[in-house]
Amino acid sequence: MLYSFDREFRVEYYETDKMGVVHNSVYFLYFEKGRTETMRHLGFPYNEIEQRGVIMPLVDQYCKYISPSYYDDVLTIRTFIDEMPCSKFNFRYDVFRKEENNKTTLIAQGYNSLAFVDMKTNRPMRPPEWMTKILTEKLGK
Repeated sequence: MLYSFDREFRVEYYETDKMGVVHNSVYFLYFEKGRTETMRHLGFPYNEIEQRGVIMPLVDQYCKYISPSYYDDVLTIRTFIDEMPCSKFNFRYDVFRKEENNKTTLIAQGYNSLAFVDMKTNRPMRPPEWMTKILTEKLGK
């Protein structure tokens, strides 16, 4: 693992289903929260990436559901970067629920991959040099 970043948030009522459980589709939104905040923390928020002519479409995504979560639970999404991006930027996620005894319970794990695409040509590309430079400086690789 090269890097990890934690983001804490509270489950909103609208994220739950009729049974009061966080709906399975919402975990992919949590992954996006984790990924966008991780990228912002590293120094390249999405709006800056797009201003520089690069878009990053999602090409692969997976989630393993381990334990349910409910309205008002406090969750932490831990986002991992395990390797420097090449043709894709891969992210891995662990989602934890904060318990009353100040311990945490792992409730979901997943990953996703994003491609790099030149906005002008709509063609795949390698990671932009400026992004690789920032990652190398921050992650020491």
